[in-house]
Order: sequence, then structure tokens, then C-alpha cells
Amino acid sequence: MAKKIICMLLALSMMLTVLAACNNEPVVDETPDDGQQQEDIQGNDKVEEPFDGTLKLVVDGVSDYVIVRGENAYISEVTASTELQKYLKQISGVEIPIVTDATAPVEKEIVVGKTNRESDGEFNRDELGDDGLVIKSNGQKLFLVGGEQRGTLYAVYEFLESYLGCRFYTADFELVPETKTITLEKIEEDKQIPVFEYRYTDWAVPRNQVISVKRRINGNSLNGAPIYEEYGGSFSISPFVHTFNYLISFAEYSETHPEYFAHYDDGTIVDNNLVQLCLTNETVLQMSIETVRNWINSTPNVNVVSISQNDGGGPCMCSNCQAVYAEENGAYSGAVIRFVNAIATALKDEFPNVKFETLAYQYTRNVCVTKPAENVIVRLCTIESCFTHPLSECDEKTFYPHDSVVSENSFVTDLRDWASISNTLYIWDYTTNFWLYTVNFSAFDTLRENVRFFAENNVKGVFEEGPGNSNSVGGEFDELRVYLFSKLLWDPYMTEEEYYGYMDDFLANIYGPGWTYIREYIDLKDAYNSNYHAGCMMRQSDVYEIYNIKQVTVREKTEIPEGVTLEMIDNYQTVDWSAYINYYFEIPEPELVTKGYELFGKAMEIAETDYQKTAIDKALIQVEILDSHYRYKAKGVYSTNLNLVIRSVLSSADISEEEYAEYQKTIPSYLRYFSGKYTDEYYNFNKTLADKMVGYGITSLNNEGNDFYPREANFGKSPREW
Repeated sequence: MAKKIICMLLALSMMLTVLAACNNEPVVDETPDDGQQQEDIQGNDKVEEPFDGTLKLVVDGVSDYVIVRGENAYISEVTASTELQKYLKQISGVEIPIVTDATAPVEKEIVVGKTNRESDGEFNRDELGDDGLVIKSNGQKLFLVGGEQRGTLYAVYEFLESYLGCRFYTADFELVPETKTITLEKIEEDKQIPVFEYRYTDWAVPRNQVISVKRRINGNSLNGAPIYEEYGGSFSISPFVHTFNYLISFAEYSETHPEYFAHYDDGTIVDNNLVQLCLTNETVLQMSIETVRNWINSTPNVNVVSISQNDGGGPCMCSNCQAVYAEENGAYSGAVIRFVNAIATALKDEFPNVKFETLAYQYTRNVCVTKPAENVIVRLCTIESCFTHPLSECDEKTFYPHDSVVSENSFVTDLRDWASISNTLYIWDYTTNFWLYTVNFSAFDTLRENVRFFAENNVKGVFEEGPGNSNSVGGEFDELRVYLFSKLLWDPYMTEEEYYGYMDDFLANIYGPGWTYIREYIDLKDAYNSNYHAGCMMRQSDVYEIYNIKQVTVREKTEIPEGVTLEMIDNYQTVDWSAYINYYFEIPEPELVTKGYELFGKAMEIAETDYQKTAIDKALIQVEILDSHYRYKAKGVYSTNLNLVIRSVLSSADISEEEYAEYQKTIPSYLRYFSGKYTDEYYNFNKTLADKMVGYGITSLNNEGNDFYPREANFGKSPREW
């Protein structure tokens, strides 16, 4: 880990170095043919100094090295060699030639991927699997090798990051240092085999295949951009989730075969497309086996098939299913595991490289007696949990989805129970607030602890769910969050120092010299979050409570405000009433809003580049969304206060009954004016904010998929209702 910390410090010192734009297309190998390159190499008659153990890849803008790949290299290993060549040229200005292992070996080689340059057994490829990597030197040779599918690519990017100081922050921002000399001390062996075989998040990263690979995100879903074979392909799960309705269509069979579907105790079925299946029905099983067989045959190279309950509804309560539950200690998951086991067993010999996944979700979260088959994956979901505290320490249930039955156990109990009986356990984790995406959500310090907790309990795959619909990205440190996730999913056992080192490095290079103000805001936000239990469907009332957006009575209504004159009331539309808008009822502006504007403003003042200014302005959206919630509450309070102030002054004024009666007639006009004034101000604030968000490509604020643009949104409402 020392090399990573050193490179992290190096990156912080290189904030003024070259900013290179990512090239999202495969790099074309335009090097001369191997024979010509070898002739050039052998024709070099320079006298070499004795080898002192230091690898001198480039010295004063000159290199004697070649990059060697296999003559029949896997397509992603070809990409790895050209990517290495490209970045070494960006760093040093030198284009190191690429040859294949069909050429005669020379002393100075950078060996990329599987070649004849490695001795028998030098790299345990069974151990490396698809994603593992090794970086090592042997004499003057440097080896960057790994699992053929993705590991070699990962080795190249790891070498560029941890040894040469490159940084791959976002799809459009990476840092590449410039130096005419690249030297390395002997590398004994840097072997990295990921704890998690499946690493995925549907935040911003998976929408760009190149940055996904640079971050070592290998999963896929319906919302992610595919990773093509030249970049190693995806760890493919297809179909992805909630597949019962695709196994047996409710619309097609509910009338002719109602027995296929889950029944209540009284024999009725739920009349919607979320109804579950009757998993003890033999016809349902046989039809499902055939359907899953067709899925696999139509999806080449699929790793996992999901056979999982629909997103809603509850278990079948027919007599056969209830008998199974009784045998499974009352666990509804027992019927699911038996059903999936039967499909997995039926198709095991036909598809030996495919696994079959199901969910432990809502009513199936409790562990059952029947063990999942060897080729069955259980994916445990955290949806009911609190995300402002570590899962290992907090068992507050914050969300009961779809009025469904949920586990009475703690998440810790369910995780450990499933880990004890499952051959392969995955996690579906929730890292956004579906009710309103841009509201500050899970505390950053819990992310590291949760991922580590998964690894400590034998979890082999993690999906960190974010705002999956494509127009919802931005405004809540989304790029920072997914950058940290990619690091954690590769190395869940990193220390707290390493974790916050990655955070600070990212902040410094994305937000510029004012990054410490951004970090101060993150720490302030996390401090607020730590005082409350917040889930992935945190409602408006929860937002008000957590961030102190609420109405507080501060004066008795009998008090008469000073300084208000009849002349002011007569000219109420042109008077500055700001001193009285919180007179009887005060709604204090929350600290996360006032402090947020202050800190982001300070960062903006000293930003040095347009990129930094844009990043700060985009991240400010989270403050402005909270401000909108505050203003939504405040506009009604302001209007109420001013009407009460005017009524109070009039009732105590030294005027005749006739004059008082005339004023009474005009009071409704005061009410209409102040109500309209603050409603208009609120509308205009929201409209300006929405226009800004659209400019950044953000047109959706929640998981209902209702974009507020281009339709005409109701900006007089709180952001959730646009």
C-alpha cells in the first residue's frame, strides 16, 4: 500500500500538470511491422552501462524498451498493450514500439499479458481468474500480466496509477504527469486478486466503458453501457433482476391458469403484474426451466441468470407452499431456494459455466433450511436498512417497501445466516435516496465500513445501486461517490487513511485549490447525517427533520411589532418587510444551506480553471435543492407573519372605527399580495435552478422516471413534485 500513498501525494503535488481528455475509442496500433521494429532494435549499437537493478524505461526522452504482447493475444490484451503505449507517450513523449512474442527476446521488454516470455508456472493463471493481476520485474524485464479477459488491462491501468502517478477520476478528467525520464526500482511482485468477483454500480461510471475498465468495474445491468470485448467485456448477468413475470406472464396466463400464481389464504390472486409465482406448482417449474434454457442460449457468454421474485407482492399462501414454509422453519425463502435449486440442477450439465441467482429481499430475506445449490447465488438486499450508520452497528429499519412482509431479523443476522449456507453470496446495496436523488444521503464514512463488512462475511459480489435512470446524474458528489466505490470494491480492506487519501486526492484535482472547503462541507453533512436514521426512501418530512427545516414559534401573538406605521401599510407593496417576515413564526435557514453557500462560494473564488468552476457549480446543486425545500416552507411562513403583523398593528392603532373598518376591507388584498409575492419568488428560484440542472443534463430528480424537462414542470412545488 506504500506505493499507493506515495503516488497519492505525488498526484496532489501535480495539480498544475497536464489535463488529458479521455479517449473513449480503442487505440489503433499504428506501430511498424514486427520485423522492421526488431531490425531497428538490433541495429542499436549503444554501449550499455552495467544493470544496477533500476528499470530505466525512458531516459531523457529516449527508450530502448519494446512492449511485447502475445502473437495470438486475447483482444483485450491487445488493447492493454496499445493503452500502455499511448500513456507512456503522453507521459514521456516517447512512443515505445509494440512487438509480438514471435520476435526474438531482447533484454529490455515490457511484457503485457500472456506470452512465451514467462516461464512455466511463473504466473498462476487459475488463481488470477478473469480479473487478477500481477506487476513484477525480472532483470530488466517488466511484466504486466493478469487474467486474460480483464486482468491484463487492469494490470496496465494499475501500473499507470500506482507506479507512474496517472489518475482516472472521471470519464472526461484524468491526470497524466509529464517527465522525460521514467525509472523504477525492482518490483518483487505486486499481485492483486479481487475479493469480489462481481463489482458494479449504476452511478455515472458504467455509462462509459473505458472509465469502467480503468476503475475495474466489471458488472452490467439494463442501465449500463456495455463493455465490449476489446475492453474485457462485462461480468454478464442477464436477465438482471425481478424475473418471475418473465418466467410466467401474468397477463398471458392469469385467466386460464390462475394456479400458476401466488394466492392469498382465501384463494384469490393479486390482479397486477407484480404478482409472484406459486413455486410448488410442477408446471410452473417445467415452464421456467425451458424459459431459462432459452435465455442462456440467446445470451452468449452470460455468467449469471437471475431467477428472482418480482418487485412487490408477497409469497404464495396455497396449502402446498405453506407446507414448504413449515419445513423451512417458517422462512418464505425456502420455496424460492428449492425452486431455483431445481432449475439450476436441471441445467447444470448443459451450462456448466453459468450460475443462477435469486434474491433474499423483503419477504425472502430470512434464511431457510435448504441450502442453495453449488451453482446458485443468493443476493441479499439492504433496502430496509439505515444508511447513515454502519450496517454492522445499526439495525434501524427505515423503509418497508410495497407494504410487503420484511425480515424481523437484524441485517447482520440475515447476512451471517446466508453466508453460512451459501456457496456464493452477493449484496444489493442502496446508496441513493430514490425519493429525491440530490438530497444528501449516506454518510461517506459508512461506505467504507459497509463494503468491508460485506467482505468479512464471505460476500463475493456487490452492486451499489445509485440513481439508475440516465437523466438523474449529478449534484450530490456522485462522481466522488462512485470513484470511492470503485476503489472499495477492488480493495475492501483499505485503511481509513487510504480511503480519505483517495477522497482528498479526488477533491483536490477536481475542485482545485478550494477543495478543502468542499471537504469541510462533506464533513458537516456527514455530521448531520450521523444524528439520524435515513433510508433509501427518505421523505420530505424526513428531510425537514434532519436538516432542521421546520417552523418554530418564537413570539406570542399578543406582542405588537414596533416600527410599523400606517403609512407602511398603505404602501405595503413597496415597503421592505424583511425585518418582519419571521416575526411571530421563525423558520431558521438550515446550516447546511447557509454554510454550504459560504463554503462553495469560497471554493469558487479561488478556482483556477473552467473545469473546476463547473465542478463546484454542479456540486452546489445539492445545497440549492435543500434551499428550495427551505424556501418551500418559508414562503408560507413569511406570508403568514406579514399578515399577522399588519392585523396586529391595525388592531392597536389609534384610528377611528370608520378608518379601521376601511382597513379591514383591504386585508384580503394584503394576503393575496404577500402570498403571491413569495410564491412567485419561489417559482423563479426553482425555474432558475431547473434551467441550470438541464444545462448539466440533469432532468430527473427521483426514481419514478418523470423528467421535469422538456415538459412544463410545476416549479411552484417542492423539487420532488416538479
